[in-house]
Amino acid sequence: MPGTAAAAVLDLFVEEPVLGSDSRFFREAGVAFGHPTVGPIGDDELPEPVTRRPDLRKRRFTALHLPFDLEELKSGQRYVKAMVRLTFDCDVRAVTVSCTTSDETVDVRTFGRGRNELSCVLSARQNGAGFAPSAQLAAAVLETPLRPTLVTGTIDASVTFTHRQFGVSTRRQAEPERPLRFSLDLATGSYAIDGAG
Repeated sequence: MPGTAAAAVLDLFVEEPVLGSDSRFFREAGVAFGHPTVGPIGDDELPEPVTRRPDLRKRRFTALHLPFDLEELKSGQRYVKAMVRLTFDCDVRAVTVSCTTSDETVDVRTFGRGRNELSCVLSARQNGAGFAPSAQLAAAVLETPLRPTLVTGTIDASVTFTHRQFGVSTRRQAEPERPLRFSLDLATGSYAIDGAG
């Protein structure tokens, strides 16, 4: 049984210039990922164009849910935009992609239908207002071959936030040193995220 702690945390860093042409990286934010869940999808839950395909019985369709939370920022900072992306290594395509948020002030857009790269982009509904961390749930129906059931890929993210200091507000972007690697068994739900899980 999965615990209540995050399955993995992706640390996000801001690059700051130093003397000369060098730069240093400071951890300014992070995205905590909950435990992914998978489940079978019935024909009646698939979009109609998919149910008419001649290869329907030769493919596996699986529902994937991945919760994630943006970490709290330092005082004087607010999120402006956040992007979370899953990229699969193998023959995986998204039939549907969605993302819900618990914050009504956040606008959510999703990308990746028909592709192996799925993205959720969060931004403030009111221009310049920014938004605080909230709970998100990314969901997708994945199409894969019947065998094997193990899929692999990467989880990536980036955020843009405002930083206010001495009455001046600037925007900064934070990114990971590298994406997180994951493996996920679509039949059993067992997973590993960079060794976690």
